[in-house]
Amino acid sequence: MSADEVVFSILNYSVLPAWLGLALAPRSRFTELVVHSGAMCALLAIPYAILLFGDSPGPQGAHFFSLEGVTRIFTTPHTIIACWTHYLVFDLFVGAWEARDCRRLGLAHVWVVPSLFLTLMFGPVGLFSWLVIRGFAKRRIGLDENDSHPRPGSHD
Repeated sequence: MSADEVVFSILNYSVLPAWLGLALAPRSRFTELVVHSGAMCALLAIPYAILLFGDSPGPQGAHFFSLEGVTRIFTTPHTIIACWTHYLVFDLFVGAWEARDCRRLGLAHVWVVPSLFLTLMFGPVGLFSWLVIRGFAKRRIGLDENDSHPRPGSHD
C-alpha cells in the first residue's frame, strides 16, 4: 500500500466514529467534544491544507473557471485526497448541524438518522432530506435557527 493510500485510508475512516456518535449517541460527551465543538472538522483542516497547498507544483492548468480547469484539479493524488477531505469535513459539519437542528426543533432523534446516513454517503441528498423532514415538522420552509414563531397548532 502506497503512502498516499495510507493517508487516504486514515483520513477517510477517521470520520466514522464522529458519524457513529451523531447517529447513535448524539448527546454523549464524545459527540459533544469531538463533533459539536468543531474539533474533528478543525483537525481535518490540517492535513487538508498540507495536502492541498503542499502539492507542489500542483496540477498544471488547474482553475475553477471551466470544466477542463476543474478536471485538472483532480489529477494528483495529494490534491485528490485533499478534495476528498474537503467532502469529509463539510459533510460532517452539515450532519452535526442536522443533529443539533433536530434537537433544537424538539424532534425525536430517530427522525434525523436517515438524513445523517444520506449526508455521509451523498452530501446534498442528505441535506435535502433533512430540509424536507424539517419543513414538515415546522410546517413551513425556513432555516432561521432563532425562529420564535410557534408551529401551527401549538399553543405557545
